[in-house]
Amino acid sequence: MAKIDKRFQILLSEEEQILLKNEATRRGISQGELIRLALKNEIIQKSELLRRKAVQNLTEIFP
Repeated sequence: MAKIDKRFQILLSEEEQILLKNEATRRGISQGELIRLALKNEIIQKSELLRRKAVQNLTEIFP
C-alpha cells in the first residue's frame, strides 16, 4: 500500500455523503479508501481507454 502523507479537503452534498458512507460500509472499507479507489479507477480507466483508442486509430491508419 502506498504511503498516505497528504491531506485533501473536499465538500460533499448530504446525498453524496450518504452514498459514500453506505458504499464504504457495504465494502467494509473506510470512506477515504473508497475515495482513493474511485480516483485511481477514474484516472487509470480513462488513460487506458485513451491509449487503446490511439492504438486502434494507428492500426486503422497503418494496417
